[in-house]
Amino acid sequence: MGAIAGIMEAQYDTLREHGHSPSEAFNETVEEFTESLIKLVAENGMDWMYANCSATAQRGALDWKPKFKEATMPVFKELYHRVASGAETKRVIEVCGRPDYREILGKELAVIHDSEMWRAGQATRDLRPHEEAKSGAGEAKGTGGRQSN
Repeated sequence: MGAIAGIMEAQYDTLREHGHSPSEAFNETVEEFTESLIKLVAENGMDWMYANCSATAQRGALDWKPKFKEATMPVFKELYHRVASGAETKRVIEVCGRPDYREILGKELAVIHDSEMWRAGQATRDLRPHEEAKSGAGEAKGTGGRQSN
């Protein structure tokens, strides 16, 4: 979860630094991932995603995947080592065992909740339709995914 959140924040911050609005940066970062990409990967696999996306997305994914892997590999190796050695478990027990842990945790979670990125996310979620699809919507062109088009 930390890896995903960190990558989302890095992309969001980069888009904001280059003039994108909070809602646009959130949509390009979190919404695209959670409402589209990850669902398609879960249903069809990553190999299918590579084969069925736009040429721009395909080329970008193929060209940049090695750079993302190289950038994150040291972090995952460090995390694996800390878990395997027991150091991560020891740290978690120490931190969670503090008498003021709930207060500290509340402050840490508030930083996330109150961040611009997740306030934009709440506004985006508030705009989502909350009603069931209309009858007959399943037969409409374009609602059955790529295979039906």
